[in-house]
Amino acid sequence: MASGPPVSPALPPSAQVAQSPAAPSANFATIEDSKKAGQVIETLGKLAAIVDVPAGTPESRVATIFFDPRCPYCHAAFTALHGQVAARWIPVVVLGDSEAGTRMAAAILSAPDHVAALKSAFDAKLTPAVAPSPEIAAKLDENRQAFASIFAAAPQLRPGVPTLFVPRPDGRLAIMVGYEPGDDAKLRSVLTGS
Repeated sequence: MASGPPVSPALPPSAQVAQSPAAPSANFATIEDSKKAGQVIETLGKLAAIVDVPAGTPESRVATIFFDPRCPYCHAAFTALHGQVAARWIPVVVLGDSEAGTRMAAAILSAPDHVAALKSAFDAKLTPAVAPSPEIAAKLDENRQAFASIFAAAPQLRPGVPTLFVPRPDGRLAIMVGYEPGDDAKLRSVLTGS
Protein backbone atom coordinates (compact mmCIF):
# COMPACT_ATOMS: atom_id res chain seq x y z
CA MET A 1 0.00 0.00 0.00
CA ALA A 2 1.36 3.42 -0.87
CA SER A 3 2.15 5.70 1.99
CA GLY A 4 1.31 9.36 1.90
CA PRO A 5 2.55 12.28 3.91
CA PRO A 6 2.38 12.02 7.69
CA VAL A 7 -1.12 12.53 9.01
CA SER A 8 -2.11 14.67 11.94
CA PRO A 9 -3.91 12.44 14.41
CA ALA A 10 -7.68 12.71 14.08
CA LEU A 11 -7.93 13.35 17.79
CA PRO A 12 -5.40 15.74 19.30
CA PRO A 13 -3.51 13.95 22.10
CA SER A 14 -4.91 16.34 24.70
CA ALA A 15 -8.54 15.97 23.61
CA GLN A 16 -10.75 14.86 26.46
CA VAL A 17 -13.02 12.10 25.23
CA ALA A 18 -15.61 11.16 27.79
CA GLN A 19 -17.84 8.10 27.79
CA SER A 20 -21.49 9.09 27.72
CA PRO A 21 -22.85 8.87 31.29
CA ALA A 22 -26.38 8.34 29.97
CA ALA A 23 -25.46 5.15 28.17
CA PRO A 24 -22.21 3.70 29.56
CA SER A 25 -22.59 0.47 27.60
CA ALA A 26 -23.19 2.25 24.29
CA ASN A 27 -20.31 2.88 21.92
CA PHE A 28 -20.67 6.64 22.29
CA ALA A 29 -18.32 9.32 23.54
CA THR A 30 -18.02 13.10 23.52
CA ILE A 31 -15.11 15.47 23.07
CA GLU A 32 -16.09 17.99 25.73
CA ASP A 33 -13.57 20.75 24.91
CA SER A 34 -15.03 22.78 22.04
CA LYS A 35 -11.59 23.97 20.89
CA LYS A 36 -10.34 20.38 20.61
CA ALA A 37 -13.61 19.35 18.96
CA GLY A 38 -13.07 22.08 16.37
CA GLN A 39 -9.54 20.81 15.73
CA VAL A 40 -10.86 17.30 15.16
CA ILE A 41 -13.52 18.56 12.74
CA GLU A 42 -10.88 20.57 10.87
CA THR A 43 -8.57 17.54 10.64
CA LEU A 44 -11.37 15.27 9.44
CA GLY A 45 -12.30 17.87 6.83
CA LYS A 46 -8.89 17.40 5.19
CA LEU A 47 -9.37 13.67 4.54
CA ALA A 48 -10.54 12.24 1.21
CA ALA A 49 -14.31 12.01 1.43
CA ILE A 50 -17.61 11.82 -0.37
CA VAL A 51 -19.30 15.13 0.38
CA ASP A 52 -23.09 14.80 0.61
CA VAL A 53 -23.71 18.33 1.87
CA PRO A 54 -26.12 20.88 0.40
CA ALA A 55 -24.47 24.18 -0.54
CA GLY A 56 -24.56 26.71 2.27
CA THR A 57 -24.75 24.16 5.08
CA PRO A 58 -22.70 25.44 8.04
CA GLU A 59 -19.82 23.18 9.15
CA SER A 60 -21.50 22.95 12.57
CA ARG A 61 -24.34 20.99 10.92
CA VAL A 62 -22.23 18.45 9.00
CA ALA A 63 -21.69 14.94 10.35
CA THR A 64 -18.48 13.14 9.37
CA ILE A 65 -18.79 9.38 8.93
CA PHE A 66 -16.06 6.77 8.46
CA PHE A 67 -17.42 3.83 6.46
CA ASP A 68 -16.31 0.66 4.71
CA PRO A 69 -18.07 0.37 1.33
CA ARG A 70 -18.87 -3.30 2.03
CA CYS A 71 -20.41 -2.71 5.46
CA PRO A 72 -24.18 -3.40 5.68
CA TYR A 73 -24.52 -1.08 8.71
CA CYS A 74 -22.80 1.70 6.74
CA HIS A 75 -25.25 1.03 3.90
CA ALA A 76 -28.19 1.30 6.32
CA ALA A 77 -26.79 4.56 7.71
CA PHE A 78 -26.34 6.00 4.21
CA THR A 79 -29.87 4.97 3.21
CA ALA A 80 -31.34 6.65 6.31
CA LEU A 81 -29.17 9.78 6.23
CA HIS A 82 -28.79 10.57 2.50
CA GLY A 83 -30.84 13.66 1.74
CA GLN A 84 -31.78 14.04 5.42
CA VAL A 85 -28.48 14.89 7.15
CA ALA A 86 -25.52 16.75 5.66
CA ALA A 87 -22.61 14.32 5.85
CA ARG A 88 -19.02 13.85 4.79
CA TRP A 89 -18.43 10.12 4.17
CA ILE A 90 -14.79 9.03 4.64
CA PRO A 91 -13.94 5.64 3.12
CA VAL A 92 -11.79 3.36 5.23
CA VAL A 93 -11.10 -0.28 4.45
CA VAL A 94 -11.34 -2.27 7.69
CA LEU A 95 -13.51 -5.30 6.88
CA GLY A 96 -12.52 -8.56 5.23
CA ASP A 97 -10.48 -8.68 2.04
CA SER A 98 -8.56 -5.39 2.04
CA GLU A 99 -7.74 -5.58 -1.68
CA ALA A 100 -11.42 -5.82 -2.67
CA GLY A 101 -12.34 -3.05 -0.23
CA THR A 102 -9.54 -0.82 -1.46
CA ARG A 103 -10.67 -1.27 -5.06
CA MET A 104 -14.26 -0.44 -4.14
CA ALA A 105 -13.26 2.65 -2.11
CA ALA A 106 -10.91 3.78 -4.90
CA ALA A 107 -13.69 3.39 -7.48
CA ILE A 108 -15.93 5.66 -5.38
CA LEU A 109 -13.24 8.32 -4.94
CA SER A 110 -12.28 8.15 -8.63
CA ALA A 111 -15.84 8.55 -9.92
CA PRO A 112 -16.95 11.89 -11.35
CA ASP A 113 -20.01 11.88 -9.03
CA HIS A 114 -18.86 10.58 -5.64
CA VAL A 115 -22.33 10.47 -4.07
CA ALA A 116 -23.80 8.51 -6.99
CA ALA A 117 -20.81 6.14 -6.87
CA LEU A 118 -21.28 5.61 -3.13
CA LYS A 119 -24.96 4.82 -3.66
CA SER A 120 -24.03 2.41 -6.48
CA ALA A 121 -21.44 0.72 -4.27
CA PHE A 122 -23.96 0.20 -1.49
CA ASP A 123 -26.49 -1.09 -4.03
CA ALA A 124 -23.83 -3.55 -5.36
CA LYS A 125 -23.94 -1.88 -8.77
CA LEU A 126 -20.43 -0.38 -8.85
CA THR A 127 -17.67 -2.23 -10.68
CA PRO A 128 -14.37 -1.49 -8.93
CA ALA A 129 -11.35 -0.34 -10.89
CA VAL A 130 -8.51 -2.76 -11.53
CA ALA A 131 -6.26 -1.03 -9.00
CA PRO A 132 -6.27 2.35 -7.30
CA SER A 133 -3.94 5.04 -8.58
CA PRO A 134 -0.99 5.83 -6.28
CA GLU A 135 -2.70 9.13 -5.37
CA ILE A 136 -5.98 7.44 -4.37
CA ALA A 137 -4.10 4.66 -2.53
CA ALA A 138 -2.25 7.35 -0.53
CA LYS A 139 -5.54 9.07 0.35
CA LEU A 140 -7.07 5.79 1.52
CA ASP A 141 -3.98 5.08 3.62
CA GLU A 142 -4.26 8.57 5.16
CA ASN A 143 -7.92 7.84 5.99
CA ARG A 144 -6.94 4.49 7.57
CA GLN A 145 -4.24 6.16 9.69
CA ALA A 146 -6.70 8.80 10.91
CA PHE A 147 -9.29 6.11 11.70
CA ALA A 148 -6.70 4.14 13.71
CA SER A 149 -5.68 7.26 15.62
CA ILE A 150 -9.28 7.85 16.71
CA PHE A 151 -9.42 4.57 18.57
CA ALA A 152 -5.87 4.95 19.90
CA ALA A 153 -6.88 8.32 21.41
CA ALA A 154 -10.23 7.00 22.70
CA PRO A 155 -9.59 3.46 23.96
CA GLN A 156 -13.02 3.30 25.63
CA LEU A 157 -14.57 3.13 22.14
CA ARG A 158 -14.79 -0.22 20.39
CA PRO A 159 -13.47 0.17 16.83
CA GLY A 160 -16.06 -0.25 14.13
CA VAL A 161 -17.84 1.21 11.15
CA PRO A 162 -19.66 3.33 10.67
CA THR A 163 -18.00 5.80 13.05
CA LEU A 164 -19.93 9.06 13.15
CA PHE A 165 -18.63 12.43 14.34
CA VAL A 166 -21.57 14.68 15.09
CA PRO A 167 -21.01 18.33 16.07
CA ARG A 168 -23.26 19.60 18.84
CA PRO A 169 -24.60 23.18 18.89
CA ASP A 170 -22.65 23.83 22.13
CA GLY A 171 -19.33 23.09 20.38
CA ARG A 172 -18.80 19.60 21.76
CA LEU A 173 -18.35 16.68 19.36
CA ALA A 174 -20.26 13.42 19.76
CA ILE A 175 -18.64 10.21 18.49
CA MET A 176 -20.98 7.32 17.73
CA VAL A 177 -19.69 3.93 16.61
CA GLY A 178 -22.08 1.59 14.84
CA TYR A 179 -25.53 2.10 13.41
CA GLU A 180 -28.93 0.59 14.14
CA PRO A 181 -32.35 1.50 12.76
CA GLY A 182 -33.51 4.68 14.48
CA ASP A 183 -30.00 6.05 15.05
CA ASP A 184 -30.69 8.67 12.37
CA ALA A 185 -33.14 10.32 14.79
CA LYS A 186 -30.48 10.28 17.53
CA LEU A 187 -27.97 11.84 15.14
CA ARG A 188 -30.38 14.63 14.16
CA SER A 189 -31.12 15.21 17.85
CA VAL A 190 -27.40 15.63 18.60
CA LEU A 191 -26.96 18.01 15.63
CA THR A 192 -29.83 20.22 16.77
CA GLY A 193 -29.17 19.96 20.50
CA SER A 194 -32.65 18.68 21.24
